[in-house]
Amino acid sequence: KVTELAEKGERADSSKLLLNLVTEKGSQARRVMWESFEKKCHGVPKLDKTLKEIRELGSNSLDYLNIAHGLLELPCHPNDVQEKHKETLRVQTETLTVNTILIKEKVKIFQLVDRYAELTIISTVRDRTLVEHELLVRGRDHEEWREKDLRNELKKIQTGQLFQSSFFQKKSKCGSSAAVSGVPGIGKTTMVQKIVYDWATGKIYPHFQFVFSFKFRDLNSINCRINLRNLILDQYPYFGNVLGEIWKNPEGLLFIFDGLDEFKDRIDFADNRRNTEPQSTCTDPESWCEVSDIVYSLIQHKLLPGCSVLVTSRPTELHLLEKAEISVWAEILGFVGDERKEYFNKFFEDQTVAAAVFKHVEENE
Repeated sequence: KVTELAEKGERADSSKLLLNLVTEKGSQARRVMWESFEKKCHGVPKLDKTLKEIRELGSNSLDYLNIAHGLLELPCHPNDVQEKHKETLRVQTETLTVNTILIKEKVKIFQLVDRYAELTIISTVRDRTLVEHELLVRGRDHEEWREKDLRNELKKIQTGQLFQSSFFQKKSKCGSSAAVSGVPGIGKTTMVQKIVYDWATGKIYPHFQFVFSFKFRDLNSINCRINLRNLILDQYPYFGNVLGEIWKNPEGLLFIFDGLDEFKDRIDFADNRRNTEPQSTCTDPESWCEVSDIVYSLIQHKLLPGCSVLVTSRPTELHLLEKAEISVWAEILGFVGDERKEYFNKFFEDQTVAAAVFKHVEENE
């Protein structure tokens, strides 16, 4: 397979496959790989340069092989990997980077729990034109309209409830998919960060063994066919030798894809050809597909049936998901009532400033 991919000109895929195969075989295989590099390096300038840089880490290359052996040793049991994964996600999500209007400190970093204010999320999606029209509505009319809707018609949902069956509009034996929409800048990505952090710290979704989070804007950089295994390993390399075990329990997996509106490839769930043409559907986590096929197949429960998927998007792209197997539709309204005051209190460290700014905004229609 490695040779076949190389002959087709898919050299990056060929290299990734070889590396994954070697990594899974354990430390002896990795040692042999490094020794092979040593033998080949004189005929490959780039490899020669890389190995010279590596040698600087030790007195000779064999010392480095011992170092590499320790660095590349991967957890070999799902429970060990889960612990490693939760710790990695906690570190990745525990801080929030905020752009400021300060001259000296244009960017400030805060603890997520100190800064995050709860958003109002409703378990339904209103007409898209209505959502867009909201941006044009000002002041107290907007406030009264939203409070009226919250009182009479709309059901509020917490982020930890997105996969509760009581909110399902469409039930599936194969797993559940949730779509959360919100206008630009309302907090979709920060909400995803909080969900991942809360899972990693044991606050929500205890029934999910693993959560894998991706941003569509990052997936745009993948210009070749890839499989789900490599998609995960690119971001979380410590899963190398346990993914085969993890696939056996898809019910314990949650995949998050943030920012559908930023994805360069259009995924049309209304296109019936995807269900009839094998090249458009990805049913095996080891199969090589386009990224769009992997996302489509996860949402439609054709790949790892039983897993759960969360997708976020601007309202303008929701029509792409109308024919998708979505169990829960939700929309971020933003801050309502006391949540607004909480946001200002958390945003400004000086509470006198927070009160003054909140009063100014409150009085300004």
